[in-house]
Amino acid sequence: MNLLDQTQRAVTPGLVGAYRCTPGGPVLPLAPQEIETALAAGEGWVWLHVDLVDQRIQGWLPGRCALPAAARAILEGHDESLVLGHEAGTTHGVIADLQQQETDRASTSVGRLHFALTDRLLVTGRRHPVEAVNRVRRSFADGFCPATAYELFEAIVAAFCKNTALKLKEAASLLDAVEDRLVTERLSDERRSLKEVRRLAVSLHRPVAGMVALFDEEDREDWALSDHAHAMFRRLSLRLERLDREIVTVNDRARLLQEEMAAELADESNRSLKAMAVMSALLLPGTLVVGVFGMNTAGLPFSVGESGFVWAMLLGVAATALFYWLLRRAGIDLRF
Repeated sequence: MNLLDQTQRAVTPGLVGAYRCTPGGPVLPLAPQEIETALAAGEGWVWLHVDLVDQRIQGWLPGRCALPAAARAILEGHDESLVLGHEAGTTHGVIADLQQQETDRASTSVGRLHFALTDRLLVTGRRHPVEAVNRVRRSFADGFCPATAYELFEAIVAAFCKNTALKLKEAASLLDAVEDRLVTERLSDERRSLKEVRRLAVSLHRPVAGMVALFDEEDREDWALSDHAHAMFRRLSLRLERLDREIVTVNDRARLLQEEMAAELADESNRSLKAMAVMSALLLPGTLVVGVFGMNTAGLPFSVGESGFVWAMLLGVAATALFYWLLRRAGIDLRF
């Protein structure tokens, strides 16, 4: 959090950041006392990003933004279900975004971003820091300047797609490494890594598939939206659909590698058990001979003379060789 954000939150508790952009101009941060003037202006757009954990924002926000009841309910509610609606010219809903860690890195945990959107106003709220919003805010310093609030919202969703694609790229690289070791027989137990990849894919598939359904709803044609807004929703739907296919592909690869690795580990275990069984079988005749000569009873052969031990050892080796020949003649595979 920069110094400007700290100042804004000190003056207006719950306000994380406020920005304004006029036609042809750059995106500039707004001080809390300038928000009402910016909202009353007839040009450009305003973006307010708030912390929904701070309940004091619920008393401040309605006095600054004339939002319909459904939009206020989205921003004030605790329901984290993905939803998209429209009322009185305001599009509102809840979408997914990757949570940001304290180290300023995107995590694999999926959070929620509440929003209310018009042509000139975007209000977003979160309960945990989210990466896509912070990525868009950083891009303002690089000259990024969306023309409308809908373009700004599209940039936030696109940033979520980019962050998710980076996570999928890392997961795909891990799968490539596991696959290389698998085909070159340098096998190691990678089941934990594969489970992490599958957990990531499953946790991403649910919200992304849900957002595809949200932005692809046919009843959106009845909403009083501009052609630009309808085109934006169609672009987001197509982009999220491609992203969801990538997620499904990574998940399928991880599952197939899990199955193949399980089969290879089972084969390796079977080979080890076979080796132990073959060694135990070959040692059985010699063990029998040793057991017979160890009974310590009267009348044992070779008990008189100096060469009894040698004859007993030769008898054990001969018994083992005979047993081996019988197994081979029976067609039993002794290789391992």
